[in-house]
Amino acid sequence: MHERPLIESLSSMRLYGAMKTVIRRFFLAAGVFFVLLFALCWTSYPWRVYHWLSMPDARLDGAPEWIVVLGGGGVPSESGLMRTYYGARIAEQFPDARILIALPADPDSKDSALGRMQDELVMRGVDRARIDLLPHGANTRAQAVAMRERLTLDDGILVVTSPEHVRRAVRTFGRAGFERVGAHAAADTHAEGSMMVTEEGVGDTLRAPTVEGSLTLRYRFWNHLTYLTRSAREFVALGYYKMKGWI
Repeated sequence: MHERPLIESLSSMRLYGAMKTVIRRFFLAAGVFFVLLFALCWTSYPWRVYHWLSMPDARLDGAPEWIVVLGGGGVPSESGLMRTYYGARIAEQFPDARILIALPADPDSKDSALGRMQDELVMRGVDRARIDLLPHGANTRAQAVAMRERLTLDDGILVVTSPEHVRRAVRTFGRAGFERVGAHAAADTHAEGSMMVTEEGVGDTLRAPTVEGSLTLRYRFWNHLTYLTRSAREFVALGYYKMKGWI
């Protein structure tokens, strides 16, 4: 009479035990994975992966007809300001090229992110008459497809975008049919002065171990952590684009 409830109770206990084992193993694996990532940031591998994504060899043969500045986060944002800065420098090198800013925003409003990017280029010396706006496309693929209606497929295109985004952008434009695609990574630069700080310059109010002479602990580790997270996100995007047949 009590056999069925007993069997159900034993089954529930087995299920509970199995779930505990799975959860325990999951957190153990997650912990090991986190420790490995933490250790990786003390090496140069995050930078190497980030550098590979930036495709330093993605050069365009000859002068471009178009300098395409991908919008990123618009202005003000780190990505938007970096891309407009390099876009203006490249526009100075190729005075006959037109500039196209691609960002989904209101093209008729100066207060929009697109209008601010245009103003940023003008402030850096680019003639406003050289600038065209592409306010369509919520991702790189959509922007590349929209550009096929504005540009000729054999036009030389020089894409300006964030370093980790270069590989996906170049391959996406190539897949969209453009025959001559190059890229320039809008990478940040390091401080020109020495970042070493003497102990005398820090003071002795806190009795803690001094780390002023260690650039790895103060800067490189955190830079590598940033490279790692940006690269991880980009690899997910590359995988998605590959599955969709966009690259």
